[in-house]
Amino acid sequence: MCFIGGDGASASRILWRMLRQVIHRGLKASFYWLGLFVSRHPVFFLTVPAVLTIIFGSTVLSRFKPERDLEVLVAPTHSLAKIERSLANSLFPIDQSKHKLYSDLHTPGRYGRLILLARSGGNILELADQVLRVHKQVLDLRVNYKGFNYTFAHLCVLSHRDKRCLLDDIITIFEDIRQAVLSNSTFHKVPLSYPNTTLKNGRVSFIGHQLGGVSFSPNSRDQQVKFARAVQITYYLRTHGPVVQDAIADRWENEFCALVKRLSTAEVPHGTDQLHILSLTSFSLWRDFHQTGILAKGEVLVSLVLVLLAATISSSMRDCLRGKPFLGLLGVLTICIANVTAAGIFFISDGKFNSTLLGIPFFAMGEWKHWIWLCVNGWVKAYQRLALSARCLKRRLVES
Repeated sequence: MCFIGGDGASASRILWRMLRQVIHRGLKASFYWLGLFVSRHPVFFLTVPAVLTIIFGSTVLSRFKPERDLEVLVAPTHSLAKIERSLANSLFPIDQSKHKLYSDLHTPGRYGRLILLARSGGNILELADQVLRVHKQVLDLRVNYKGFNYTFAHLCVLSHRDKRCLLDDIITIFEDIRQAVLSNSTFHKVPLSYPNTTLKNGRVSFIGHQLGGVSFSPNSRDQQVKFARAVQITYYLRTHGPVVQDAIADRWENEFCALVKRLSTAEVPHGTDQLHILSLTSFSLWRDFHQTGILAKGEVLVSLVLVLLAATISSSMRDCLRGKPFLGLLGVLTICIANVTAAGIFFISDGKFNSTLLGIPFFAMGEWKHWIWLCVNGWVKAYQRLALSARCLKRRLVES
């Protein structure tokens, strides 16, 4: 049977009104029996939630672990990007390459990238000695782990042919330039073309990703480099190994960033003052992502204060007897306690923290505020009924 015109609209309003009445009566009855049950078991509902909150809240401090894998945060488990990256790693492994593979098709694992920029628009090719000094400091960087000192030579990706550390070919070119300068010659005597250049051993190498801001000599057929603004050197670390090796590589990346920070400050060592030094590591993006949670502490506290203020004002009335400002504060406090308990359960089940979880409580406050208000109102009525029962019992004892 179909309703047409005004009869259909009136029938839909009647159905909607009946549905609201059923929901209202169901909620009213459920909160009534909930309040009655709470009033008959006050000790249980006062102690057990508090104990559970303390237990699960303490696990937040003891089992707190941030999520370090950005792919887990931004990509599904069976995403196409992960499948393609796994395929690229299996077909083109850096560890088994005759010469280092540099490709943006997949992440090369752990690495430290050094970006050297000539100050005041200078030519980086004229600063070969300073570039090699910074490179030597990176190679001599030591990381202490359980009493042993590890350098880049202990962690580097090895060549499949001679088992030596794979380094960018631009380092060999800068060594040739330095030798030319020491022999009272100029760097122009070293043949350097772009983006492919021929090394001394006759091997053709791609350096398009290692030199930046390149300009060519006029009338050169093979694009001879005359000027370059910056150079980029990448230090690859082994990723296929035990967990201890990954932990050492993680420390090496941290020490690498600390070294670059020391070199880039005002107190630069003699011989590298004409370079502007920058760094990039495999965990730089994760570090910046994790910093958002630290930087958001002030905003989270301000938002919490505003929520408390809004709850208090919305619960206040001109009539002091009918106003319930503490009801609003109790509602926000209940949400905070529930969030702490939920976070404890989350960390007990081996969940890991990421900064996107910080906004979830505020979404919950906005989305479920009406239901939370009804629940808190039911709890308050239950405690009011409990207080009334206690007063009646006291009066009877006095009368008797």
